[in-house]
Amino acid sequence: MDQGIFLAHFVCQGGNCACSKTRRNRLRSRAAGFLLSWGGFLGRRLREARMSVAQARGIVKGLKWHHLGFCFFWAVTFVALMAPADEFAFASTGFSVGKQLSTIVAVVAAATLSVRRGSKAFSPESAYIAGIALSAGSLLYYLAFFLADFSVASVAIASVLVGASQGAFFVMWQSFYASEGTSRTTVYIPLSALCSVVLCIAIGFLPTEWLVVCGVIVLPALGAWTLRKSLAEVVPYEAEPLTRERRRMLLRDMARPVFCVCAIGFVWKMIGYVVPQGNLGSFEGIMLGMSCATLVVAAIELFTERGFDMLRVYQVLFPLITGVFLLPTFFGIEWLGAVSVFTMFGFEVVNLLLLITCAAYASRKAIDSSLVYALCVAPTLASLLLGDSVGQVAAAHTVLDFTLVVDVLFVCVYVLTAALFLASLGRNRSDVRRSITAAPQSGSGERDSGESIAENVARMKSEEFPVQGASVVEGGQCAQKEPSSKEASRDVQQCEEKPSAALRRSNGAAPMTPTDESPTSLEERLSSLDLADPLSARECEVADLMRHGNTVAVIARRLYISENTVRGHTKSIYRKLGIHSKQELIDLLN
Repeated sequence: MDQGIFLAHFVCQGGNCACSKTRRNRLRSRAAGFLLSWGGFLGRRLREARMSVAQARGIVKGLKWHHLGFCFFWAVTFVALMAPADEFAFASTGFSVGKQLSTIVAVVAAATLSVRRGSKAFSPESAYIAGIALSAGSLLYYLAFFLADFSVASVAIASVLVGASQGAFFVMWQSFYASEGTSRTTVYIPLSALCSVVLCIAIGFLPTEWLVVCGVIVLPALGAWTLRKSLAEVVPYEAEPLTRERRRMLLRDMARPVFCVCAIGFVWKMIGYVVPQGNLGSFEGIMLGMSCATLVVAAIELFTERGFDMLRVYQVLFPLITGVFLLPTFFGIEWLGAVSVFTMFGFEVVNLLLLITCAAYASRKAIDSSLVYALCVAPTLASLLLGDSVGQVAAAHTVLDFTLVVDVLFVCVYVLTAALFLASLGRNRSDVRRSITAAPQSGSGERDSGESIAENVARMKSEEFPVQGASVVEGGQCAQKEPSSKEASRDVQQCEEKPSAALRRSNGAAPMTPTDESPTSLEERLSSLDLADPLSARECEVADLMRHGNTVAVIARRLYISENTVRGHTKSIYRKLGIHSKQELIDLLN
């Protein structure tokens, strides 16, 4: 009996040992698979980072300093036009409200004019008109607040002039960004904001006399001149008719990002009025939050392959911002300054992404850039004005007790939670998964959400990934499917040495015939035409990509040039070849 019990116990122990060995082997295989998958993920990220650095180097190398001229205008509105804190408080509030209302009206009016007149709405000389209006408004502002010539009429006129010029600068710069293409817009906007931070800090140390000179003469003149020079380079794209389906698509795609920006902007403005005086909620806090935001956005857009997904960024910022709201609850009201700084940081991040999104979306969907900008920015400006109004009502209390602060923070958390709920709706739908700002570095055109539009699908067909898992590297880099490190380095070297040959292997190009493999086929075809004015080397590259069905956006990203430059080369190619359309070019060269 005892032997039977011992034998049964031994068998059970042996079975347990066998099961434990099987379990250990299974865990080892899972761990090995996990490590291999993470190793492959890190390897792909390293390859993307290496290629993104090369792309950033190529974009920055072709950057012209006047393309960052938006920083001069930003410096005027952020620093130069700041009234004394204690004097003329009511008039300063009236100027701020009038300026914001005038900006909203100017943006909507400019969008309406642009839709009616098309590409002829804003000539390069329009920049000088906006600069003169900004200079005149700044002069009246300084006369009212600094030079003891105060009057309600001068404040009202100054607010209208500054607001109208601000809206005009916004819309005209946006038209330039949209025409330059996505890959360059993602660089121009954050770098312009970063330069404006440097200018604002430098101007803040100037005495009043020099501040007046900069605000009235220097900065408006530089802002108008750089805008005029940039607008002169614009080769407008042909906007497609805004049908009912396209209007629905536009509203559906932009509603959630705009609401997220409005929520953070409202909270930031309202928090600023309950921050005790002398804390970080004033100029220093604004500059700190804005500088951190511009650095983050510029670094990510320059050195990452896929950029930002705006809604996911908001979902990351939400717990961080609401977590900072707990600091005053646990440590006292003096921590409200940190709340204001971090809220400013979050708003500036999503605001810069919204500006990039507007330009990228308008360019990719062939929609008027002013219309997209007005639809997205006008609600944002309205939310800032509403936050100002609510904050002023809260600050009107003679005693800013802790209960009121808690109530304000509760309202902020409620607003941010509502935005988070809206942003998370339908995350499994393709139109929400898609990021407008991620598309520039992915090399793929955007897919239409909801009901597809035939003309958009046909136009973007060559920009989409033909096979899931295939990756297209921007800026003339090769497309491949799960390459090894040696293949990746070899393809990158081939792209640098022979751009046109490497581009022929791109997944985004149209199917090629065996004759296309010959590196001299295009040259032979052009030489047989016996052109009186032969194509330049760059024009040959553009023509080669065009005859393979690539769009303007794809050509710009692969050759490290702007879409304006591509359109200019296209016009020159058509003129030299005596043709008038892309189809004629394809028939002639193929």
